[in-house]
Amino acid sequence: MDWEQHYLDDHTPWDKGAPAPPLLEWMKNDQVAISGRVLVPGCGVGHDCRAIADNAATAEVIGIDIAPQAVQRAQDQSSGDQVRYEVADLFNLPPDFHGTFDWVWEHTCFCAIDPGLRNDYVRAVHRALGEKGNLLAVFYLDPYDEDHRPGGNPPHGTSLWELHDRFVGSGLFEERESYVPDRSYPGREQLERVIRFEKR
Repeated sequence: MDWEQHYLDDHTPWDKGAPAPPLLEWMKNDQVAISGRVLVPGCGVGHDCRAIADNAATAEVIGIDIAPQAVQRAQDQSSGDQVRYEVADLFNLPPDFHGTFDWVWEHTCFCAIDPGLRNDYVRAVHRALGEKGNLLAVFYLDPYDEDHRPGGNPPHGTSLWELHDRFVGSGLFEERESYVPDRSYPGREQLERVIRFEKR
């Protein structure tokens, strides 16, 4: 998938123009606050990054994307001193990103990558997190419809079994929370799962 070309063509159906509703719901209701240094892979134009910075006691939020145009658009929007954006690849993070994050927020990155890279994704997130760091994620379990079937273009679906097997079964994470969010983008109701994994 040529993500940069999608931005150049202004064809970004994954960009809903607002932060992910499950993220806003979690920050409002959960007892464990997002704090410290936060990495947002596949950040797009930065809606979630700005929401985290506005609502959490974070020292720094870093959004990364492999599409330079996405990063440029994110930088063009007011984000405050707590947020910065970089063109970077989650699978090849710079050394100063290793073991330095307290949280990783996952939204649309896992479902966008080739499913064959999912174990690499788990290892990359583990590598980015510091001791007892958390991956907070909203996973799109079933993105399929009559026009979009498994084996086609992203988003790629997953299952609770697969998520447990890849994250917990790897021995790299413990599952701390898992639930169906009450708030989702229209059309995704009951199709997503919020999970918080803690680095082992």
